[in-house]
Amino acid sequence: MKVLILSFSSNIVNEDSFIPNKIGLTFSCVKLCQDTLHSFGYENVHICINRKDIRKCMACGKRGWGKCLDTNKCVLNDDFNDIYEEMSNYDAYIFITPVYFYEMSESAKTFFDRLKRCDSFNENSKLRGKRIVCIACAGGSGSGTEETLQAFDRLNYFLKTNMHGRIPVTKNTFEKQKREIEKLMSFEK
Repeated sequence: MKVLILSFSSNIVNEDSFIPNKIGLTFSCVKLCQDTLHSFGYENVHICINRKDIRKCMACGKRGWGKCLDTNKCVLNDDFNDIYEEMSNYDAYIFITPVYFYEMSESAKTFFDRLKRCDSFNENSKLRGKRIVCIACAGGSGSGTEETLQAFDRLNYFLKTNMHGRIPVTKNTFEKQKREIEKLMSFEK
C-alpha cells in the first residue's frame, strides 16, 4: 500500500526549527504516522504544503469556474497541479493540520479549496473512493478540533473519498490518541 501524508504546518521537529516550539504537535503526528506506516511495510511520502508554492483559488472564468471544471487542472502555475496529479499514485491519504481559530490552517484551506474545484465534478477522478484519515491538531486550549474535522467531513463529501478515520489531537490528548492513530494506519476496514 502507498500512503500520501499531507501536512499543513510550518513547524518542524528538529533543532534547526525557527519556531520556539521545537516539538510541534502537527509534525509529531506526521512522525508517528510515518513510523507506524513503515512498521506495517507501507510505502509513504510526506509533503508539507507550507513548503510549497500554492496560491489561493482565483475563482476565475465564467461564474467562478475556470478551466478546472472542464479540464480538472488549475490555471495557476504553481505546485498545486503537480501534487494533485501525484495524488493519483497513492492508495490512501492522511491529512494533518493544525487548528487555528477553530479551523484548519490557512495553507490547508487554500489547498483543499483548489482540490475541490478540480476534483469534485471530475467523472474520471483518481481520488474517488480512496481512504482518508484526517487529523486536527490543536495546541493552546485544544478547542476547534471538532469544527476542523467537520470541514474534513465536507471535503470527504465533495471528493467522494472514504473517511477511514478522523482524529482530534491536543497537547493534552496526544499520548492517548497515539494508539488510535496507530490503529488507523493499518488501513484495515
